[in-house]
Amino acid sequence: MRMRGNPRVYGAAGASVLAAAVTARYIAKWRQRRTTRQRGGRDLGGGRCFIGLDLSDPTAGQKRPCDYAVLDADLVCTFGQWDYREDASHIIPDRALGRSFILAIDGPQGLAGSPQATMRESERRVNAPGRTPYTLPSDGRPYSGLIVGSVRLFHRLVESGRRFRLLGLDGTPASDTTLIEVFPGGAWKVMSNGTQLPSKRTLDGRRARTDLLTGLGVQLPSEDTPTDDQLDAAMAAWTAYKLWVGEAVIEGEGPRLDTEARVIREGYVVQPAPAPESEEAESAAA
Repeated sequence: MRMRGNPRVYGAAGASVLAAAVTARYIAKWRQRRTTRQRGGRDLGGGRCFIGLDLSDPTAGQKRPCDYAVLDADLVCTFGQWDYREDASHIIPDRALGRSFILAIDGPQGLAGSPQATMRESERRVNAPGRTPYTLPSDGRPYSGLIVGSVRLFHRLVESGRRFRLLGLDGTPASDTTLIEVFPGGAWKVMSNGTQLPSKRTLDGRRARTDLLTGLGVQLPSEDTPTDDQLDAAMAAWTAYKLWVGEAVIEGEGPRLDTEARVIREGYVVQPAPAPESEEAESAAA
């Protein structure tokens, strides 16, 4: 299944040579669109915020904290870290406590839907490097620890009460959603219009992604170039924001609970929607 939000999408990218060459021409229309939304569209004010969480492998020999980013409605960004806990305790940052939120996690929410499947439909559609099978992996292959930790975390969140409402579960619409799965690796490609950015492990790659986020309106907390994990967390949070304003693509099959296995099956991956070709051509002509 592929669903789309508001079809009128205005992306923007920043000042680096790679990012600017692709999307800088969208900045004026994106700002005009955002102003229109704030005046007469969906209410973006109040205490709403968007949280992006870049999960780390909780089974790794050398565990590291998970980086998170919090965006407010004006896209002001702050960073922090969360120590993975399967019970999800303290997963909401202090800055977001008492506020309406959407939590976007970079990690699989569920397992494949059929015993023959080697991956979920959403992973196939977004070309995710991790492949989530029908049963929790235990063979030590790449991403297996991350898959186990992420699937168990999502299940704990949705079972913890009405605070975490997973997109599509029991028919939860985007307008009532507070929990989504995202794939920043694919989102970077979408927002760079398919341009191959340098590796995020390099300084050039981090700078290109920083410039792209800045051009999209994200106000980073300092002039220092964020780490690759912080940048992925910020893109995750920005994707949650795009879902809220109706400018996102929802990929895959809807989630359902497997009560016997105590996991979620399948589940959507949310991606920011690219600018339609017609808007691209119109903007270029202008």
